[in-house]
Amino acid sequence: MSSVVSQYDVVVVGGGHAGIEATHAAWKLGVKTAMLTMDINAIGRMSCNPAVGGVAKGQIVRDIDALGGLMGLLTDKAGIQFRMLNMSKGPAVWGPRAQCDMKYYSEVARDVVTNLPGLSVIQGELAAFERMADGRLELTLLNGERYVTRSLVITSGTFLASKMFTGLETSIGGRVGEPSADKLSESLAKHGIALRRLKTGTPSRLDPDSIDFGECEVQRGDEIAWPMSDRHLAETVPGRGADFFWGDPTNGFVRNDCVCWITRTNIKTHEILRSGFKDSPMFSGRIHGKGPRYCPSIEDKINRFGDRDGHQLFLEPEQADIGRVYINGFSSSLPADIQLAAIHTIPGLTRARVLQIGYAVEYDSVDATQLYPTFECKKVPGLYFAGQVCGTSGYEEAAGQGLLAGINAALKIKGEGPFILGRSDSYLGVMADDLSNILLDEPYRMFTSRAEYRLFLRSDNAEMRLKERAHDIGMISDSDYDDWMRRRALMESARTRMVEESATPEQANEILAPGGQALATERTRWMNVFRRPGINPEAFFKVALPDMQLTRRDQWYMYAQELYAGFFDRQEREIVEQKKMESVRLPEDFDYMQVTAISIESRQRLNAHKPLTLGQASRIPGVRPADITVLAHWLENRTGPT
Repeated sequence: MSSVVSQYDVVVVGGGHAGIEATHAAWKLGVKTAMLTMDINAIGRMSCNPAVGGVAKGQIVRDIDALGGLMGLLTDKAGIQFRMLNMSKGPAVWGPRAQCDMKYYSEVARDVVTNLPGLSVIQGELAAFERMADGRLELTLLNGERYVTRSLVITSGTFLASKMFTGLETSIGGRVGEPSADKLSESLAKHGIALRRLKTGTPSRLDPDSIDFGECEVQRGDEIAWPMSDRHLAETVPGRGADFFWGDPTNGFVRNDCVCWITRTNIKTHEILRSGFKDSPMFSGRIHGKGPRYCPSIEDKINRFGDRDGHQLFLEPEQADIGRVYINGFSSSLPADIQLAAIHTIPGLTRARVLQIGYAVEYDSVDATQLYPTFECKKVPGLYFAGQVCGTSGYEEAAGQGLLAGINAALKIKGEGPFILGRSDSYLGVMADDLSNILLDEPYRMFTSRAEYRLFLRSDNAEMRLKERAHDIGMISDSDYDDWMRRRALMESARTRMVEESATPEQANEILAPGGQALATERTRWMNVFRRPGINPEAFFKVALPDMQLTRRDQWYMYAQELYAGFFDRQEREIVEQKKMESVRLPEDFDYMQVTAISIESRQRLNAHKPLTLGQASRIPGVRPADITVLAHWLENRTGPT
């Protein structure tokens, strides 16, 4: 057997969105870190759609950015079209989304990761790991190389024992042209980690020269783009100049000139798709894994919604020069000839040439209830999981898990307490809590409806919620934090002036008239004007406080705070109580069977889940509120007031 090549504090397996964030976070917190990936050139590769963000998903990206992660910065660098979704509704459910040049995104991600000073990037495949007598983990690669690490973060995506399906054709791999990690699946099972099969899919890619775009509806980006990040990527990698990272995002640097197109399936499309159901690996039982309910394949849509005469599709360029076109909404594992015939019935695609046919992937994933909200495995201390391997779908969910897993792996090495976000802190906190407490039977996807405090978890206030905590643990630089504190002080100053200063009727009406509001007839405080529903805060600040250099996002943040003020007051007590419960830490090795005043069912469930806080204990299915009250009193009597 070969000798150990090197030793690390944290090794991250995988170079996808989860792996990038986990690697960067661990490195940023100052521990000796390595990324192990099967292909260095595949770092940051967008396996499926060429976009980042959306409703709820965009809020996750903003959370990642406020915590010092990379996804928002990479998206701003590689984005080619930016849109804020749901703008007809309230700011609580706005979702920033960016179409990306997927090739360039991967190039930028790879460049960032490989230029982190002191970080090791190893090309190879993890075949097995073993726990050593001193608690460290010994890693064995497929080529026989061995490494030792104090923490291991597995972000294997869809590559564990993965198979690809197109009709009756089956091949091995987690992505076209890339292999499956079968040995790692076997090693996980050997360690008693429960695995389950899940399924995802991707649509065909088309040659843009064969598409009649004139038959489709054009979809452009916003007139003024909303960047994902308010930070500077140049700060993230020391020594890389602003020219490479395009400078300050607040100066409108993002590219926003590419268009997408909208078309639609029809009854003829559906008839052809149904004719292939007999050879569908999903309907024939050849695929055993459950796919995402809210991002179904086109055949699943036709099967479930048979009364619909059409489904909207988005034709999205994969690169700035278009390159290939992605059919968003047409994921399929039907036979290639059926897919092609169905595509040819769609307006704009009657002459379309397919460059890559759609396929489904079935893969092993980890039951995430085996993990703490830190994403550490309960059975194997020092082992963390993040991303699609945890049973989620989407780049954004994966990146958020990777960030939290990387932070917690590094903090544990440093002997510091875990970094846990509550459900009222962020969408990341909602996701971590859901994954570690709910036994899922399908891939998890984030929605605003999952967040009971979504009025508080907006894309505009991510920094207000998370920036200070990120700075406290070292994820945000002093200069970045100082810039944020300057912006925060400016907002406080602006609000003070709005409360104290007044507008003439003419000034107020310049703001009120465009929104159809009742006009002012006498002087009124600027804050009274600002609180009127339907005003445009950008127009307001141009008239009311033209000398205040507030960013666009900060202007909308201030507006949302006033818009939802009444709701905040009603929920504040509930949030305070929740935060109090989240602050009560529970020992990882605590035996709940000794708390005899609690029902036996609750004790068994608490022992199985091993919650880290009283708040997490309260959300375990089957644990009653009365049992939580008893547990809180028992702990207080045992340890004194908490």
